[in-house]
Amino acid sequence: MSELTQTFFETLLRTQRQSPERTLYYQRRLLERLVRHARATVPYYRDSGRFDALFTKDNGIDWERWGEVPILTRPEAQANSDALYAESVPAECGEIRTGTTSGSTGRPLAFRTNTLQAAANTAVQERGYVWAGMPEKLSVGWILGTKPGEGQYPMGTLYTTTIRGATRGIHQLSVETTLEQQCDWLTRIRPDVVMGYPGALTLIACNLPRALANHRFRLVVCVGEVVTPQKRANLEAGFGCPMMELYSGSEFGIVAVEDRSVGRQLVSEETLLLEFNRRTDSALLDGNLAELIVTPFYNYAMPLIRYAPGDFAEVDSAPAPDDRTLRRLVRIAGRDRDFFVLPSGRRWWPQISRSKFLAEYLSFDQIQFAQIERGQIELRFVSHAAAPVNNAEALMATLQAAVPEPIEFVLRQVPTIARLPSGKYLDYVRISDSEG
Repeated sequence: MSELTQTFFETLLRTQRQSPERTLYYQRRLLERLVRHARATVPYYRDSGRFDALFTKDNGIDWERWGEVPILTRPEAQANSDALYAESVPAECGEIRTGTTSGSTGRPLAFRTNTLQAAANTAVQERGYVWAGMPEKLSVGWILGTKPGEGQYPMGTLYTTTIRGATRGIHQLSVETTLEQQCDWLTRIRPDVVMGYPGALTLIACNLPRALANHRFRLVVCVGEVVTPQKRANLEAGFGCPMMELYSGSEFGIVAVEDRSVGRQLVSEETLLLEFNRRTDSALLDGNLAELIVTPFYNYAMPLIRYAPGDFAEVDSAPAPDDRTLRRLVRIAGRDRDFFVLPSGRRWWPQISRSKFLAEYLSFDQIQFAQIERGQIELRFVSHAAAPVNNAEALMATLQAAVPEPIEFVLRQVPTIARLPSGKYLDYVRISDSEG
C-alpha cells in the first residue's frame, strides 16, 4: 500500500491549491464512478431507487439534482448495513476490511471498507504532518480501540510503511490497557508522534513518567473526540509539543485535518464530498452549526452516499489565509467523552461498550454508561425487546471484566437517552463530581 499512498500524497499536495471549479470537476468524476457502482452492485441503493432523480433518460447524470438524493441517516445505515455492502468490488480497491463503531450515538454500526480508502486516508494524514512541519523520518505511537487480540500489552503491534522516501514504524496499543501500561509502553518505544483519543491521552499527559521527561515528542495527534481548550492545554503542556486534531470516522475516513498555523481544520475535498445541512430543529443547535453530510469517494465495499453520521460543525466563511482552496472548519460539535474515577481514585478512560459480548446478553437500541459514584456505574439502555436481558449473570461478568477495579453495575431501562445541544449522544457520562 505504500506506493499507492505515496501517489495519493503527491496528488494532494498539488490539488490543495486548485481552483474551486477544478475541485468540483475533480469531485464529480469520482462521484460518478462511485454512484454508478453503488447503483449496480449495492442492494440498498439498487432496490430503493434512491438515485432515480439523479439519472437522466439516456443514463447521464444531472448534477443539478444531486440534492434530491435522499440523505442516508446513521439509523438507516445501522438498520440496513448488510444491504449496504457491495456484491462486488473493483479489483483496484484492494482488500475488504470489516469493523464496528458506535461513534458518539451509542448505537453500533457494522461497516466495511477497502484498501483504496485506507491509502487515501493515510495520505491525507501525511499531508497534515507536512502542514505541521514533521520530517519524513518519524515513529508513531498510537493508542486506539483494537480488535480482540491486537495491540496487547506489553509489546503492542508494530506496522511499517514507507512514505516520502522513509520507512516509518507505527506502534499500536489497545486503549483498553491500563494507564500504567500505556505509560510504560510509551517509555519503551519513545515515539516522535503520539496519537489517540484526547481523553485517554490527557490522562497520560498529566501522569507522564519521569523516564520521558527528556524525551522530545514532536506532535500529539487526537482523533475520535472534540478537543476542549483545557484538554489541548494539558496535552501540549504534558507532552511538550503541539497538538493536531483529526476529524474522522471509522466508517467514512478522515474528513478534515487541523493546521495550527491557521487555527482551523482543513477539509479533505479530494477524498470526500462534504455538505452542510441546515437543520430545522434549531432548538437543538447553536445557530452557527450545520449537520455534516459526507460521501467518501474511495469506499466501494460499503458506499456511504450523502451519509449523515450525526456530527455538526461550523464552517469558516472568512477569506482563505493562504493559497490553499480547501474549506475550513472552525469547530466540530459533540464527540466528548468523560473519564471515570475508579474506587481507588485513579482516573480511567472507559471502553466498556467495545466488549463484543455485550450485545449477546443485552438486546439494546442504544446504551449509555453513567458513573453515579466511584463504586457504581449505571448502564442505561433503550430497548424494544420484550425480554432485553438474555443472561444476567453472564452480562454482569462481562461488565466486571471490562473495568480494571471492582465496581457495582446497575441496569436501568429507559425510554430515551438525552442528547447534547449539538444533537450528539454521549456513550459515557460522569455524574459524580468526586475526582479524588
